[in-house]
Amino acid sequence: MDVDKLYKTIDSLLLKHKNNEYVKGRLFNYIENLLPVILENDEKVQKQRDERRKQLTSDRDEFTERFMHKNNYFYSTHCELFLLYDGLHFKGYSEDNIQHQILTTITSEQNLMPWKHKITKNIIKRIKERSPLNHLPESDTIQYVLNNIYPSIFTSRNHAKYFLTVIGDCLTNYLSSKNIDNLIYIASSNIKELVREIGNQSYTYFGFPNVFNSIKFKYYDHNYESCRLLYVDNNTKSIEMPYEFSKKLLDLLCVATHYSTRYGSADGFLTQCNEISLVDHALYLHRNTLEGIVDTFIKTAIQPCASATMKGKNMIFVWRKFLEEKNIPNIVFYETLKSIFRKKMEYNEDTDCYLNVTSVHLPLVSKFIQFWDANMKEDETETEIEIDELSSIFKNWLGKSSLTINATDSLLIELIRYLYPEVIIDEDKYILNMNCVLWDKRGEVINSLEVFRMICIEQDNESATSMQSLYSAYEFYSAHNINECVVSKRYFEKIAKETIGTHVDEDGVIFATWWK
Repeated sequence: MDVDKLYKTIDSLLLKHKNNEYVKGRLFNYIENLLPVILENDEKVQKQRDERRKQLTSDRDEFTERFMHKNNYFYSTHCELFLLYDGLHFKGYSEDNIQHQILTTITSEQNLMPWKHKITKNIIKRIKERSPLNHLPESDTIQYVLNNIYPSIFTSRNHAKYFLTVIGDCLTNYLSSKNIDNLIYIASSNIKELVREIGNQSYTYFGFPNVFNSIKFKYYDHNYESCRLLYVDNNTKSIEMPYEFSKKLLDLLCVATHYSTRYGSADGFLTQCNEISLVDHALYLHRNTLEGIVDTFIKTAIQPCASATMKGKNMIFVWRKFLEEKNIPNIVFYETLKSIFRKKMEYNEDTDCYLNVTSVHLPLVSKFIQFWDANMKEDETETEIEIDELSSIFKNWLGKSSLTINATDSLLIELIRYLYPEVIIDEDKYILNMNCVLWDKRGEVINSLEVFRMICIEQDNESATSMQSLYSAYEFYSAHNINECVVSKRYFEKIAKETIGTHVDEDGVIFATWWK
């Protein structure tokens, strides 16, 4: 306050009323007697207001912190969605419900009523600054997420945790606006859809585009030093996200960032992980060079054999088997690989053959080529042959030698795809439009139907033909089949419907007209 101005005001009043003794007397009385009392009262009121404001401020801060602590509300800025964490899942929640809870609580406590709207606005602001990615999830949430990806996707809980930590690293690196580690994670294409869906959800909730760019599903001349491998069982087919779990992927994102923070990074997880096979696999490229890996391949998968030759195509197949056994994706361009092979093994460029070497995998390869070329014919009329049926026929064709050759269904599929890429394989199970001359599959079904029909007629019993179905026909076929291969019910009914035609309904019941 300007004291000089106050003096000037008094002087001005005295000057103005200098000739009026009454007014001057009143002025002196106000200043000497009334003003001190008024000022003292004003000082008391001010002090009471300050103390009240201080108490309200303290109560407001205490109430706000208590509310934030007791209620796990969060906010997704990108989709402008409030979230409630109930100790298990994050769920969308209404802002109106939050405001109602704040106001109801304030009303019940009474003391903060004057500031209820101000407090509500402040708490909503605080919640909007609260990201679920920074929240420590409860044990139930962690177990829920782990149980949804192990053992259905990953072969151990440690593998699942490592994957989550990698996801968490990607999220935290994006939040920090830089890739701290500059690591590349090479993963099986089996989990491509899983990673894509997690990426979609991270964009939906947080607006993170391309957050998982460091996870690759093919090797492309990356520096081995910066590469890590994400283990997924090669026998696992493409992962389809369970519908219920797909609605809870925010839980996964929260657990992932928790693991990234807890272990510092995915590499930090590996340093304390006691599952040696996981650590060795994840760091396989980091710990090895291409030259060293090729040396290991030659030492373990290739045997010296005087006068033997191995075609270049077969050498690449054996290399692929070597990688498959170690569950490692393709880690080198073939031209680069061939160049290294030719330096380390004797090679005839004219015949494209490696000399004086063989492999334990080659007997199977050569035998299968002989079998396929002699017995498998393209046939547009043949719908399918199942891989397990082909496997049985192949083993029978091999005879006694099959005891020394491990021809699994998955290996045969790999051979067909590699050696005969034009052949169509559906669902890793059905070979389409190919016929095996060693087994007249279609004819076997047609003959069985005819025998079934004749036997039913010979029984000369109306009930024998009135209640028959394709299911009954397949039971008859299965019971009387003398071959080692048995056609599937699916295939039998498909051929049967083509053969019987209009004499069977959509439920597989055979009409009486067929018997006549």
